[in-house]
Amino acid sequence: MTAQASLAYDLHTELVAIYEEVMWLSRRPNVIASCARAWYAHIMSERVKRRIRRFTGKVSRSAAENDAATLCLEHFRRIQTTLTSLIERHRESKTSNSEEFVRVLVECERVHIVTVEENYVAMRAEGSYSKAGIELVPWRVLSLKQQATLWKKMLRGKIANAEAYAPRPNVLA
Repeated sequence: MTAQASLAYDLHTELVAIYEEVMWLSRRPNVIASCARAWYAHIMSERVKRRIRRFTGKVSRSAAENDAATLCLEHFRRIQTTLTSLIERHRESKTSNSEEFVRVLVECERVHIVTVEENYVAMRAEGSYSKAGIELVPWRVLSLKQQATLWKKMLRGKIANAEAYAPRPNVLA
């Protein structure tokens, strides 16, 4: 099933409208692509993120093991850079392709749980977790206590697929 096929019609319609707003803004005098992208990232994403943002099931070891760390949902597909490039390309070529925007947005709204510090290191390493020295571990290997803490703190009410990661005792353990 394609990303668009899995989106509810009303959500898809809303994302297309956001694309049109972003592109309108990008064509205004003195507005660069990153400013137009900010319309989505810092304003409009609040309306749609709980319906499209998905957790990958991967957590950095530091985030899982350090209770005192400040955590974040990290867009490992570099959402801001990717959307800025798409907007710039569409603006320069005078292209209107809302379906590409929706597809890229859905793909980029996938997140890992990492520490805030790791998020900045990953950005400086251009998204390379190996260069950044970040080790990801699968959700299923975390203890029930770690899952419960991370689920409550980072996933519940914040992402579309939170229920799939609700802590449950491991039946196979």
